[in-house]
Amino acid sequence: MDSTIPIVKQYVTAALEYFKTKNFEFLGIMGNRIMSNLLICGEKDLMVIGYMIREVSDEFDFISREDAIRLNGCMDAGKQFIQNILNIISLEGEFSQISIWENYYNYKMRIVEFIPTDVDLSVYEKDPGFTGKTTSFLMEFLLENKVLLLEDYNNLLMGILNEESRVINLHGFEKRDLIFYIFIKAFLEYYRYLLAFKIVSNVEGDVIKNRIYPFVDKITHLPTELDELYKVSNVILGDLGYQTRVFYMENKDPDLILKKL
Repeated sequence: MDSTIPIVKQYVTAALEYFKTKNFEFLGIMGNRIMSNLLICGEKDLMVIGYMIREVSDEFDFISREDAIRLNGCMDAGKQFIQNILNIISLEGEFSQISIWENYYNYKMRIVEFIPTDVDLSVYEKDPGFTGKTTSFLMEFLLENKVLLLEDYNNLLMGILNEESRVINLHGFEKRDLIFYIFIKAFLEYYRYLLAFKIVSNVEGDVIKNRIYPFVDKITHLPTELDELYKVSNVILGDLGYQTRVFYMENKDPDLILKKL
C-alpha cells in the first residue's frame, strides 16, 4: 500500500486539475487510470476512489449540459471533494475507509440539490425514509430475480440503477442508499463486460453463474452497522473494480458486442 499511495496521489492531483478546468471527460478518465494502476499494483482497497471520481465526472458532465449557471454554483462542492481525497490518502498510517465514505456522503449532500430540475425541486419533498424503503425493495427485487442475469436479454440492473438514482436525487438519502447505488452502478459495468465475454466465448451455466451470484448475494445482504458497512463496501468495490479492469484489458468494449443484441 505504501508504494501505491504516491502513484494514486499523482492521478488524484491530475483529476483535481482537470476538474478545475471543467474538463469532466478527462476527470472520468483519471478515475479509470487510478483503477488500472491499482490493478497493476495488486491493490484493491483504493478502487473506491476511482469509482467515486468517475461518479463526480458523470454528475458534473450532466449538470454542465443542463445548466451552465447551476454548474458554477456547485463547482466548489466537487473541488472540495477531490481535495479531501488527496488529504485523506496523504495522511500517514492505515487508509481510512470511513473518511473516504464520509467525504463522499458530504459531497453528495451538497451536489444533490443541483441535479433535479427546478420543477422537481418545487414539487418533490425530501423523504429519506421513502428512499430507504426503495433501497430495501430493490435489494429484494434483485435477489428474487437474479436468474434473469443469466439471460442475454434483460434490463434488471439498469432498471434498478435508474430507480435508485431517481429516488436518491428527488427524495434524499441515507448512507446505505448511497452505497447501494454505487454498488449497482459498479456491478452493472462489470456485468456488461461479463455478458459480452459470455456471448463471444459462448460459455453458459456455472461459469457465468459463479461470477454473478456471489456479488448479488453480497450486495443484497449489507451490514447494518455503519463502520462495518464501509469496510464491506470497500471489499466489494475492490473486487468489482479489479475484475472489471481485467475485463477491460482482455476484451473489447462491451458496447461493440451488446449493441448487436
